Amino acid sequence: MSKALRHPRVRLHPYVEQALANRLSAHCAATGIPSSSVVEAALRQYLDGTSDRTLILRLLNRLSRAEARTQRDLELLSEAFGVWVRVWFAHTPPMEGAAKELARRTAESRFAQFVEHVVERFSGEKRFLDVLPREVLADEVELEKIASESRVVGAAADPTEGSHGE
Repeated sequence: MSKALRHPRVRLHPYVEQALANRLSAHCAATGIPSSSVVEAALRQYLDGTSDRTLILRLLNRLSRAEARTQRDLELLSEAFGVWVRVWFAHTPPMEGAAKELARRTAESRFAQFVEHVVERFSGEKRFLDVLPREVLADEVELEKIASESRVVGAAADPTEGSHGE
């Protein structure tokens, strides 16, 4: 490769613990990859925020927001069901004798109609929960801010970071 195509490189002299240096040497010897390439890739991954840890944290944040929406939907449906039962009891008088037997017989057909209606609604494009406003838990800007803050906190917690030129 000609010198014109190479990216200019700068020599760094960071200090690391002896055990970490031994692990790096063993890894490079086993894989045949120069230590400069391993350190460069690790730095790029750390600074770009593309490490497995960062990606897992982003996925966990997404899953947490989805779980919060599911919890909200469940609470909403539970409350709606409770209201419906109260209204039903308030407007349905108790029945005696023949009227009770007639109600039991018609209940099966009415329930079948109800199930058919639910199936139609559920298989359709628009559902009850889709009509309700959704609260936004975090947008992309907030997520990036959270990710950058976690990187800063992670770097502050690791005393071996930032020891260039000691």
